[in-house]
Amino acid sequence: MELRHLKTFQTAAELLNFTKAAKKLNFSQPTVTAQIRSLEQEIGHPLFFRIGNQTFLTAHGEIVRKYADKLFATIDSMHADLQEKSRSASKLTIAASETFCTHYFPPIIRQFLEAYPEIGIKLVSCTSDKVIAGIDSNAFDIGIISGSYNKAGVTNVVISEEEDLVLVVSKELHSKHSTQELLEQYPFIKYEIVGPFEQQMNSYIQETGIRSRKIVESSSLEAVKSAVMNAIGVGLISRNLVKKELASRQLYEILLNKKPIRIQTSLIIATHKLGDQKTMHLIRLIEQNWNTIH
Repeated sequence: MELRHLKTFQTAAELLNFTKAAKKLNFSQPTVTAQIRSLEQEIGHPLFFRIGNQTFLTAHGEIVRKYADKLFATIDSMHADLQEKSRSASKLTIAASETFCTHYFPPIIRQFLEAYPEIGIKLVSCTSDKVIAGIDSNAFDIGIISGSYNKAGVTNVVISEEEDLVLVVSKELHSKHSTQELLEQYPFIKYEIVGPFEQQMNSYIQETGIRSRKIVESSSLEAVKSAVMNAIGVGLISRNLVKKELASRQLYEILLNKKPIRIQTSLIIATHKLGDQKTMHLIRLIEQNWNTIH
């Protein structure tokens, strides 16, 4: 059974007029008649009958129309899904913290676009818990999180185990106060870590004697850095983010002889997306370049 014959029948069944059906389909009326006759011969029953100048469906015609409508509705849905897939395939959405979006991804994206200039990139800045939720809901294609995420249907790739947090203070405050005075008198500004490192962070705070009533928390490492640079308080921040400031003595590290907080960074992606060539190319670039970008 040819789809074009079935489509011609569906149109004729809707209009109950072969001349109007031919006009709508941009066919000649003999073509419409011939296709309907061919379909009737294949089915073995007439599909239309006439009374005077009016055309009606036979009982068999009603059955064929019911299934033809279902069939072409399914085909229309298939085409819509394919078009949506084509649109989504032209863009990759990456979710990560503000620091990663600002400092890590620009050089990686530049390399990616050299290979795939027709692909759009959308960077979404959010915390690790929101990254995970977006991967689960298929809102994001690739996510970067602190820690790891193990779930059926999601692939977790560790891209860094070297990132550590350092306790820093501005040059101004460092020159005026002892470590004890800094920890007791000034706010402690820390990065909001949601996930497996939260307990590690809380233990560090307790061991150092930092007063919880003076803790200021931010989901942005950039905001933590800015607050410390402006002498608001003492900050716990990624060492990679303040390397230049430490080297130039704009910031000073406070050494407490405590076990450092080391943050594992992972890439997460829905496993079924690993078959996409451009996505895999981007993942390889992230793996190759992540620990060289500071």
